[in-house]
Order: sequence, then C-alpha cells, then structure tokens
Amino acid sequence: MTYMAFATLMQDPGADMAAAKDLAERKYGEQGSSRTGVSIALTGQGVGAITVTSMWESTDACFAGRAAIFGDPEIQAYIAANNQVGVQFGMSKVRNEVGTCDGSFAIAVIATVTDHSDEALAEIAQHFERIYLPAGVNGARTVQMIAAGENTGAYANLFYCDAVDSYFAASEAAWSDSGFVSTSQRIGTTIADRMISRMV
Repeated sequence: MTYMAFATLMQDPGADMAAAKDLAERKYGEQGSSRTGVSIALTGQGVGAITVTSMWESTDACFAGRAAIFGDPEIQAYIAANNQVGVQFGMSKVRNEVGTCDGSFAIAVIATVTDHSDEALAEIAQHFERIYLPAGVNGARTVQMIAAGENTGAYANLFYCDAVDSYFAASEAAWSDSGFVSTSQRIGTTIADRMISRMV
C-alpha cells in the first residue's frame, strides 16, 4: 500500500520556490519519500498556499520522516527565513493511478462515493485512461482521504496536465460520455470541490 501525505502551508510571497522544491525533494527523499511534489494553489479559499505532497510505504514511515525533517537545522532555517506557517496536514491512501502523474498543473477533484470497492475505483480509472489521457491529461491518481479533517473518507481525483484547457476539455468529454456517467451514477459519485494548482 502506498500513502500520499499533503502538507499545506503559507509563507512569504517572495520565497524562492525553486529552492524550496529542491530542499523538499532532498530532505523528504532522505527520509524515504518515493516522490515529493510542491504546488501553489491557484483557486479556492487557499489561493497562494503551498502544498508539499510526499509518498510513503506506510503511515509510520511518513510520521517518522516528518519528525526528522522538521528537526533538521536546514529545514528550520528555511522555515524561519520565509515565515513559513503550517495550515493543515492530511493523509491519504493511493487507490489507483494511470498515465504519468506529472505536469505543469494539478487539478484536484474532491468527491464522495457510495461504492468504495476496488472494482468500482478500477472502473473509474479505466474511464480516466480512456477519456482523459487522449484529451491531453498526462495522468490521473485517485487517493482516499483517511485523515484529512472534514474531507476524511472522501476521494481526491488528481489530474496532472501541462495545460488546464486539456483538463477542462477532458472533463467535458467525460460528463458527455454515457459509460462514464453511468459508472459515476452507479457508484454514487458526488463532486464536492475542485482545486487548481501550479506545480513548482
């Protein structure tokens, strides 16, 4: 099982984001994160917030890694120099992934479902691969929020692309596709929110 952690924070607008990404990738990688990403929110209540995502093989590894990272003098110096303040932290479980989950933008679609089975989520992933990827979306990852405040139990469908227009074209195609709509209705999908972020 792979877990994806989301750490959201605010910091000085003038902070060097390229340096922040390099620092995060290096420090999280040293602690065992298999993949670390940094993004800036472009929409929603948290516009301008920074989110650091990291991938772990267990929740214990994640929390041990975070403790070591925040005890690191280099990290502490960066936090102090950029007036960084943590806003929230969430943990999710990766349920499926198609394509290449990388790009200039990440779109998070928060949804609830009534059918949580592996089969239901695999069917949705097949639709993503069939509809979204040919429309220009690089990849899609579905994670189930297991410790995320009011979003606990919900899902985040994360779409990665190099042009936001590609995502919206794919979304329009999906909601016009009888197979996708039928599956979404059958598993009780309700869209709760959509957030667009720029990857650093």
